[in-house]
Amino acid sequence: MPQPDPSEPVLITVIAPVVLGEQQLDPALDVPGAVIEYRSLSAGTSSIESRWDDAFAVPGILDAAIRAEEAGAHAIVIDCMDDPGLDAARELVRIPVVGPAQASMHLALTLADRFAIVTTLAEDVPVVRELVERNRLEHRCASVRALGVPPLGLHDDEEATLALFSDAALAAILQDGAAAIIAGCTMLSGRTEAVAARLATAGVDVPVIDPLAAALHHALTLVRLGVSHSGVGYPAPAQKEISWPDQELRLARRAG
Repeated sequence: MPQPDPSEPVLITVIAPVVLGEQQLDPALDVPGAVIEYRSLSAGTSSIESRWDDAFAVPGILDAAIRAEEAGAHAIVIDCMDDPGLDAARELVRIPVVGPAQASMHLALTLADRFAIVTTLAEDVPVVRELVERNRLEHRCASVRALGVPPLGLHDDEEATLALFSDAALAAILQDGAAAIIAGCTMLSGRTEAVAARLATAGVDVPVIDPLAAALHHALTLVRLGVSHSGVGYPAPAQKEISWPDQELRLARRAG
């Protein structure tokens, strides 16, 4: 894995697994030592709210991952708490590929014995639970709670979103036994400090984790350590012909 000079910044490509249309990409989080560039998909859905959305986004994510590595990125972050295409992308590229859900759950367990995830809609709860189980962390997950707000509605009323997030987090702590809270959507990024402050005002001192920030810092650490995912655990697939409407899609390329 190529490493940047320690005096040079780490280039991290963040892949938003959606078609943004007239929406703007979220401003890059400030991660000292990193240069962050955001990319969205040319085909797919406007938000990730179901398994179907996840599956439909994966080919574009894989294509974007290959392009990012070819363009010189040092690491990739998939900007979605469902971690769509994470394992497949790791087969295709050799630079680190980080999923916010996996990164934030493991970070939470360095800070507390049990965590809770506060997601968007009730319909997303089964998907989040499956993700927790896939990472074999169900015995450390106190609960998954929903705000009742779709991803694209999180910015409509900032105060209402903060209130719902804080109330769900407090319930997860007091009723479910959580000792750390994870924001269950990367579109909740930037609100975790405010929620932690509200919890502290209520007499509850727990870490509230921003999943996108956790993923970005984890990616930076992996690059600086000079390590990436295992070639044994994620072997490169054999080269084969793939039929696809977009002839420019690079999924037929074998990861070398």
